[in-house]
Amino acid sequence: MQEIQARCLFNILHVCDYAAPYADYSAVRDYPGHIVNCNTRLAGGEMTPKEIAAWFGRPYMGGLDRHGVLVKGAPAEVEAEIRRVIGAAPRQFILAADCTVDSATSWDRLRHAIEVAHRTGS
Repeated sequence: MQEIQARCLFNILHVCDYAAPYADYSAVRDYPGHIVNCNTRLAGGEMTPKEIAAWFGRPYMGGLDRHGVLVKGAPAEVEAEIRRVIGAAPRQFILAADCTVDSATSWDRLRHAIEVAHRTGS
């Protein structure tokens, strides 16, 4: 991992919880990465994007539940969720899903979310 950090201009630490949520992120706190992408939900609670950024000491990427409104919600619900997440985000932030979005998710749905994010974040 140190090799990646030394040789890559930009590296994302993705903390994958695909199988199950983490109890906490202590085991990966010092892993290299310029930005961290992880789920806000933990086995015993939740952290806000601001708390995650402060705890890891680097910008946060995420905020959208890969199983939630992004893939199941109506367009108005997607828009509301994106506005909510961006409104509560830390200063240095990249809006993204918390992990891999199901491959069956419509590209039009994702494109709509991206357009909303661009309008909301500017």
